[in-house]
Amino acid sequence: MNELILIRHAETDANRNYVVQGRFDNPLNEYGIKQALETGMFLRSRNEKFDLVFSSPLKRAFNTAKLLMQGMQKTKPIIVHQNLIERNFGDYDGQKITDEYADLIRKGNIPNMEQNGDLELRVFNTLREICEKYPNKRILIVTHSHVIKAILVRLVPGFNYASYLANCSVNYINYNNGEFSVVKYNISPFTV
Repeated sequence: MNELILIRHAETDANRNYVVQGRFDNPLNEYGIKQALETGMFLRSRNEKFDLVFSSPLKRAFNTAKLLMQGMQKTKPIIVHQNLIERNFGDYDGQKITDEYADLIRKGNIPNMEQNGDLELRVFNTLREICEKYPNKRILIVTHSHVIKAILVRLVPGFNYASYLANCSVNYINYNNGEFSVVKYNISPFTV
């Protein structure tokens, strides 16, 4: 069995201003840097251990992974996996998040957007590939909101692409005999 701990990257200015960033390579803001370090300290306080660390190629995720390791006082190489990149939001990239946007996301009606089914297929195939390559490992994966939501939408009744997922939220997923299951999700170190 594999245990996957998926963490959404820390805050960027786009997050703070409710702007869709998709594949724009935005940096963490000052609060995001603090948030990632504190999340690492939270993980250390719970004696969390990982065999491997993966990250999206976007710097907001990669830098979150580095800061998590720093907060945990651990040194591990970070493996960048291209398929952990955020969803392509098509014509909505760079636009303000509104109720209309949330409705369009739920319905998959944004022009040129990576469709829900395509996103879910990419994410599940990527996680399955990682688990099959590194069996029986505990793996930390730092990625993006919709990458994590692609799993939760399929496995958590009532969860959808407009559901809230906090920056630096911790999500525990198991992979056993080819099947994924959600153990806990959307745990915010700042409300525990």
